[in-house]
Parts: sequence; structure tokens; C-alpha cells
Amino acid sequence: MKKLKSILVVSVIFYVSVALYTGCETSITKIVPYSGNWNFSFSSSNGTTLSNATVSIQDTGDFCKQFTVIGSGVVFFVQGDVDGNGQITGGFSNSCSGPVSGNISGTFTELMGAGYGAGTFTDTLQNPAFKGTWEARRN
Repeated sequence: MKKLKSILVVSVIFYVSVALYTGCETSITKIVPYSGNWNFSFSSSNGTTLSNATVSIQDTGDFCKQFTVIGSGVVFFVQGDVDGNGQITGGFSNSCSGPVSGNISGTFTELMGAGYGAGTFTDTLQNPAFKGTWEARRN
């Protein structure tokens, strides 16, 4: 009986340990400080706003969001990653699971809870001449 009790206790401890460490949540040490919701705005080289949308940056820094060009209705997806230092890399695609082309780069910063990001983009997927700047503010 004592042996059965010991096996049961060890089994419960093992099960709880595995359940706690294999969950879907990101480890606190791997969460990028720029995760959360950000309002993105893309502008052309001449300053015209092309599209706005709220982007959810995952705890790991990954993101994908559909945007619609104002006035034309053209749809594009923006995929990318933000690292722990605020550097963003990414591009454009036809879906969140599609291959990426073009380039999105820039940086995020945060001071006293106010988040801001800015950079440049070139979209070779829709049009090689489609380029400009982007800005983002934390919600």
C-alpha cells in the first residue's frame, strides 16, 4: 500500500509539472515588451495615408494583419516580427500563411507606457513603386 501511495504521489507531481510547463502560454522570459495592440498607419512617399488598422503583436513578437487601401479597396496582408529590442522586420503577402515579399523595417520604442513605432516599407507584391513610411501607436 505504501508503495502504491508513493507511485501515485510521484505520478501526480509529474502530471502537474508537465501540465504547467507545456501549456500554450509564452514563457515570461520570451515575451517581447512590444506585444499588444498597436494602431498602424501606412503612408505613401508623398504623405497620403494608404491604410490604417489595429495590429495585435503576439507575446513572441509575431504578427499578421489584413489591411485595405483607402479609396481603392485593394487588400494586402502585413506579416512580421518584432524582437525584444523593438526592431521590426516583415513584408507583404496575400494571406497570413502566404510567402512574404517586399520589406517592412523600423523600430518600436516605449517611454513611461507610451508606445511608438516608425519605419519604412516597400511592397513588391502589389506594386514595386508602392513604398513609403509607417507609424504605430500603442492602444
